[in-house]
Amino acid sequence: MPLNVFAFYNGLNEHARGYPYLKRYGKIINQLALFQIPIQINGTLTERPSRRLINEAHAMGIKVLLTVSNLTPQGKFSTPLMGRLLRDQDFANLVWQNIKNILVEYQLDGVNLDLEKAAPADRSLFSQLIQTWSTLFQQANFLVTIDVPAKSSVDPLDVWKGSFDYPAIGQAVDEVIIMTYEEHWPASPPGSVASLPWVTEMLNYAVATIPRQKIYMGIPLYGYDWAAGGGAKAIGYNRAIELARRHGAPLQWDPIQHSTYFRYGTMGVHHTVYFEDPRSLKEKLDLALSMGIRGVALWEMNISYPQAWEVIQNYVVR
Repeated sequence: MPLNVFAFYNGLNEHARGYPYLKRYGKIINQLALFQIPIQINGTLTERPSRRLINEAHAMGIKVLLTVSNLTPQGKFSTPLMGRLLRDQDFANLVWQNIKNILVEYQLDGVNLDLEKAAPADRSLFSQLIQTWSTLFQQANFLVTIDVPAKSSVDPLDVWKGSFDYPAIGQAVDEVIIMTYEEHWPASPPGSVASLPWVTEMLNYAVATIPRQKIYMGIPLYGYDWAAGGGAKAIGYNRAIELARRHGAPLQWDPIQHSTYFRYGTMGVHHTVYFEDPRSLKEKLDLALSMGIRGVALWEMNISYPQAWEVIQNYVVR
């Protein structure tokens, strides 16, 4: 079976860097999630999407979703906000109604819930919230999707993953995006953000606990540039290729992680860069296809590049 393509659009209007890719490759996108609508501490959602952007996507046959998150202005996921959503029924109802109002007003097709870092002890309460909201949205004919951290076991005490009960959540929602990236991150040693063995392990757990036809495998379109001594900056394919050329650094293939990397030095500091490219992308698409899941979810369109779309178009439903 071909793959469905779910793409995160990091922006709310046609001025985002991902817009030219939407215009050029929209025909191979099934669902577009507009990312950047955080829940405020008073329960409101102050940002609004562009009607033009939504209409253009709809004209290409794309379902448009609104990603709603508990991100703070500092870019951190708020555990206190989640705690209130899970315990204050009136507040949860208010937030749900505010989300629904935007979906109706802007003729959106559904919601993408990016609610992260609920306390592990609130696992059952979190599942109850997702079940309640899913029922309400579905009764109003809206599609319900959710982003969940990748994991390979129940792991109920993990501060990031513990609150996500895969079977309960998977039963409630229409689609689940497994965030199969950040295997390596700025505070870790250098390595692939999504090595093939790791992604395979995460996906094996997902298909054992969630119906395959609901699963989207997250695909990163980025990597990291680690400086010796600690710390890293996110880097996209185009920037990585340009950096390697400028420093005359040969691109190398890591046969264990199935990822491209290179090393360079500047101002006396050694750097290691792992990034996703067409080769690693194709291997992940092959994996998704072999697992019989619904599709892949791209994070995110602002850092995509033409070669990626050329590879993806060989795997799609449309």
